[in-house]
Amino acid sequence: MAAKPVCKVEAKICAWTDKIVGVKTPNMVASGFKISPDLIVTNRHVAEDHLRVLVRNAEGKVQPAVTLPHDFPADLVLLRLEDSQPDLNLKIELTQQKSEKLYVVAFDQGRNGPRIYKPGEFAHYPDTAALPQARIHTDARALPGNSGGAVVDEHGRLLGVLASGDGNLSEVIPAEHINAVMRQTDNKHQADFLEQAKALRICADTLYFATQIPRDPPLPLVSKINSNCKKARNKQLYDQAGQLFGKWWMFDESEKFLLRSQKLDPGSPNTLMSLAVTYHLNRTPEKELPVLKRYLQINPSNPQALRLGIQTAGMLKDKEFADEVLALMRVHNPAALPLAESFVKEAFAD
Repeated sequence: MAAKPVCKVEAKICAWTDKIVGVKTPNMVASGFKISPDLIVTNRHVAEDHLRVLVRNAEGKVQPAVTLPHDFPADLVLLRLEDSQPDLNLKIELTQQKSEKLYVVAFDQGRNGPRIYKPGEFAHYPDTAALPQARIHTDARALPGNSGGAVVDEHGRLLGVLASGDGNLSEVIPAEHINAVMRQTDNKHQADFLEQAKALRICADTLYFATQIPRDPPLPLVSKINSNCKKARNKQLYDQAGQLFGKWWMFDESEKFLLRSQKLDPGSPNTLMSLAVTYHLNRTPEKELPVLKRYLQINPSNPQALRLGIQTAGMLKDKEFADEVLALMRVHNPAALPLAESFVKEAFAD
């Protein structure tokens, strides 16, 4: 066995690499982590409706694991190692402190093992009691295949479970929901759990293949997406469906899915940006304006949001908003400032 790489962060963060597992299903390879010797946490969108998956621990041992049904709405699921009887009455002790500096610790497919990724510099936390599907949003680095990994602070305290990451912004399910999932795990939920999980799988698969269609999708495909993605009740898939319909210039359907996502997670930067783009392409700047204002409060450095803000201010003749966006550009994107100032001057010339 190869020597374990030297860990260059705090020991309590490094210790999480021993808990990380790779999760293999017929559809993907993703991540999970142990909360007890026989019990693993990962995403529902990883396990989907597969009753049995394979997990690979940090030492390379591969074992089968069984999904446990529950009725809590977060994108989480528990896996128990096959032939084990883990204690579902355990409770994870969690910190009440909220850190800006978050680390993703997950299974890295390139390295075929656990990895600690570059920490983030900011994190936005939701009201978890009122919004059980809302996520923590952070710039902590993560890659496709890291879904289900642990998200910890600079002292190694668990704060969440990675739901998605594209290298820019990551979405994290608050760790407190793990305890709720354990409390609501019961075989009596099996039928409903599998029905929703099947819709989740069909929605995800359909969206994946549908991205190859540039425009004018066949009506049966549109119906399949609408039906299954609604039933999936998954914030992430709502976003993806909304983005796809926007790409097809089907703006009514795009708006419906993105508003569903926004209802679940009002502070999601990914949702807000997708909604702003849909409104921009549909030439409805009066709808776009409040969305962009909200987005720029969360992430004022995004060049695309700043550019859309300038254009929207010009279309609506909103000089106050134009000045607000120009002020943000001076701080976050000064290279784009001359062109933006020229656009504003021309837009307000009359």
